[in-house]
Amino acid sequence: MIHGTSLIYSLAIAILAQLSPVSSFSTSKPKFSGNYSLTVIEDIPALSNLENVAVRHTGELLVTSTSSSSIFQVSPDESKDHILIAEIPASTALTGIVELEQDIFYVVSLNLTGVIAVPGSNAVWKVDMRRFHTTKNGTVSRAAQVSLITKLSDARLLNGLCRLSPNDNSNLLISDSVSGSITKLNVNTGEFETVIEDDTMKILQTGLPIGINGIHIHERDLFFVNLNQGLFAKIPISLSTGTRTGSVEVIVNNTAGDDFAMSRNGKKAWIAMNGQFTLVEVDIPGKRASIVANSTLLMSDSAVAFGRTYLDWNSLYVTAAATVDEGNSTTEGRVVRVDLPYTFEDLCR
Repeated sequence: MIHGTSLIYSLAIAILAQLSPVSSFSTSKPKFSGNYSLTVIEDIPALSNLENVAVRHTGELLVTSTSSSSIFQVSPDESKDHILIAEIPASTALTGIVELEQDIFYVVSLNLTGVIAVPGSNAVWKVDMRRFHTTKNGTVSRAAQVSLITKLSDARLLNGLCRLSPNDNSNLLISDSVSGSITKLNVNTGEFETVIEDDTMKILQTGLPIGINGIHIHERDLFFVNLNQGLFAKIPISLSTGTRTGSVEVIVNNTAGDDFAMSRNGKKAWIAMNGQFTLVEVDIPGKRASIVANSTLLMSDSAVAFGRTYLDWNSLYVTAAATVDEGNSTTEGRVVRVDLPYTFEDLCR
């Protein structure tokens, strides 16, 4: 999940050509299969990029940025303005964000220099939205409550974030994109430990220095993207300890992506291909990938999440960036909606 305009796009121009797939899992590059419908939901001038997204039960989106310590709320209704809901102290960047209980979110914070985290700056914070309230004109009348869970002083670059299991409201899994590992964190006690390390999560000598990135659990498998190695893979894990119970299985390669979303039935995934202006769809059982959106609207697309209301249950929300003026390198954060051509049966059964 780490990039955005300030990180991946500038690096990609220089060294994207160095990216090499894992040769032992060779597959063809994703082919373009046509554009899905794209709609710009919101641009956020206060941020130069967006990094990650979580969706509230009410349908609003919470977005983070690697260029700011601010969390904004974005409405899926294009007519409503975004709202600043929280500032995370002692940080310059935010990466992963996830909900464990209704309206209780957790976010990774750190201080960044390029794509390098300042040693000792990685931390996880709780953002409690249960009493958050705004007036009709969008003014915050009751603020979100922010509290530190723990600092992870030995972490290199904490990035992807997901819950350990659907029924576990205490434990998170966090990817470290530099060390190539998974950490389990108990949000109630603040205790944490490294639970998985694997070569498929590491950084090779060439390519962008971001290894394992987005992570998500489906059933008893941990799915992950490794941007550096250009692969999308899964590994079976214990839903109580977070440790591996089997070997990594590479689903597709030639997919140097950032974060992703999965269908509810676990048959499809959509990967934000940060720096490539594309969204890739993966047929997980068939181990095939195709480009389903290729647009300047997807500049620096970094994360993907499903809508949670009856109006957008088959739509994806993608965090991205946009240029403020043509010929100007200044950018701002952007949220794009992608409408999928699938039925309930396709995505949920």
